[in-house]
Amino acid sequence: MTPYQLFLLGILIAWPFAAMGLLFLMNRFEHYLERSTAGSPEEAGLEPVEGTPAEREVKVVFGDEVVGGS
Repeated sequence: MTPYQLFLLGILIAWPFAAMGLLFLMNRFEHYLERSTAGSPEEAGLEPVEGTPAEREVKVVFGDEVVGGS
């Protein structure tokens, strides 16, 4: 095989990986733009949509008494 044929073989083998890498990077960039142009943290997916920050995730209960609850 000539060097030119080896070069073409390398291109033939490498182009699917390059195309998939480009698609992966485009997807990551699209998600970045969705987050940066969001009007609120909920739209950007940065905070939980349900619940309030005052809600406790865990309640410690001894018998009938809730410890640390309001």
